[in-house]
Amino acid sequence: MRLLRILLKVAVVLIGIVAVVYFSLPTVVNLYLNKNGERIVRDMITRTSDFAGHEVHFGDIRMDYDFFGTVLRLRDVAISPGELESEKDKIRFTLNIKEANLTGFRWMDFLLDNSIRLDSAHLEDFSLESSTPPLEELEMGNSNAPKREGKDYDRIFVNHIRVNKLNFFNKDSYTDSTRLSLKDLYVFADELEFTREHLRDRQALFDIAFIQGYMDEATVHLNDYRNAISAKDLSFDTDDRRLFIDKVSLINKLEKYAYIRQFEKETDWMELKQGRLELLGIDLAGYLSSGELHAEKLLVTDPELEVFRDKRRPEDRDKRPKMIHEIVKSIELRVKIDTIAVENMRVSYEERPDNDAPRSGIIFFDRLQATIYPFTTYEEDLLKSDTLHLIAEARLMGQGKINLKSRYFLLDEKGRFTMQGSVGGFDLKAINAMVEPATRVALKDGQLTELHFNISANDYDGAGELIAKFQDLEIEILDKNFGHDQNIFQRIGSFLANKLVIKSQNPTKRGELKKGAVYQVRDQSKFIFNYWWQLMLSGLKSTIIGDSEEDLREKARKN
Repeated sequence: MRLLRILLKVAVVLIGIVAVVYFSLPTVVNLYLNKNGERIVRDMITRTSDFAGHEVHFGDIRMDYDFFGTVLRLRDVAISPGELESEKDKIRFTLNIKEANLTGFRWMDFLLDNSIRLDSAHLEDFSLESSTPPLEELEMGNSNAPKREGKDYDRIFVNHIRVNKLNFFNKDSYTDSTRLSLKDLYVFADELEFTREHLRDRQALFDIAFIQGYMDEATVHLNDYRNAISAKDLSFDTDDRRLFIDKVSLINKLEKYAYIRQFEKETDWMELKQGRLELLGIDLAGYLSSGELHAEKLLVTDPELEVFRDKRRPEDRDKRPKMIHEIVKSIELRVKIDTIAVENMRVSYEERPDNDAPRSGIIFFDRLQATIYPFTTYEEDLLKSDTLHLIAEARLMGQGKINLKSRYFLLDEKGRFTMQGSVGGFDLKAINAMVEPATRVALKDGQLTELHFNISANDYDGAGELIAKFQDLEIEILDKNFGHDQNIFQRIGSFLANKLVIKSQNPTKRGELKKGAVYQVRDQSKFIFNYWWQLMLSGLKSTIIGDSEEDLREKARKN
């Protein structure tokens, strides 16, 4: 019995000691953590490759440990490059956080699994600026890419995230110019996971179960910082499967002629304004985790595209713009969008001709509606059906209604495509704004009653048929100042052209209808829009002048 009492006493004492140790452990740990908190958190940050060599400062730091995890409260966090400031080949970060509240930090994950695990992260007023060499040098596998130093975590997992007002800027370390900026981003997210695999994969960002957010503006600068793509009022939600941008713009930072003078050869000046963009049925979580974009519909509403070209600049005969099938093949991102729709678009093209014209020519299309389907870069989908459909309608110069149906065969080696459509009636004098400066010829009178075309073409040439019905066509040769004050020779030239060269109407008074032949060799240095126009123009010329397809082919061979 005496031995039993002794054993009971020893057991009570041990239990007491264990209880004291157990209940006093958080206090002891908290004393240690708060005394060494700055050093511990600083080492946790600067051990990683991205922040190796950076300096870390805290305005205030508090830790509260219990057996369920550690709560970390940070105020006025500042991370700066320090001695890396002058090293342009290094990735440098400047980070400032007004307030960060982190809960449920697991020390066992950190110490044994080289991982960061949090129950929640609440960040207020988060500003991050990165300075990096040209982005192509940072790609994995690039021998010129700076070596990653430090020890990255195998896994970072946060169960709940809230970010209030994040601003991010990425700058070119060689030029100090901003490449990418994100302004006033607000995010709610659940189950974020970032692993070493995400770090190695340049397409994937992180895994996420739910994310919802709003951003005031995102801007990407390109073309040696002459242009910028801006997206304003952006919102996204994985539950609604929707991404919305109220205003998408392609901004040209220079005035037309100032921009063009930046280049030795002929170059387009371009701006896109007021477009609204919606991605519906988007798998946003899948895109963030794999870099593969799946959506049911991309809708672009009310965009205005303005293009300007100065023909007095020498042509760049060495460039070769890609055809539609080549553009799709060149997209590295795996994309699958069931339907792309454009509503109420306006497109204007202005051209300064290579002559003494006192003004530029201009042509525009408005009320443009277009549907493209299905759009995919997946090779397995293209092997089943490689046909991309385009259906569009618009008004030419605010009058003639255009209808177009096109098909593009994306796996065809020659880039075969077809075009069928029509143009409704309009006053031909409406296109003088484009014709007069380029040709010093005006359409004095004439009505197009209807036009139909059926064309098959590829990367090299195209042929087909065009039927244009018009009446009372009459031209006028302009004077040397591109005005209407003709001299006797110009009046004679206009008379002979109207009587001997062009047909004033089609069909003729006897009811004979001339079908125009289409044949055009593609100018490999021009973009496909020019090719489309030249195909149509060949049919119009053959209708008015009377050339057959054989005549057009013979002229093409001579040229």
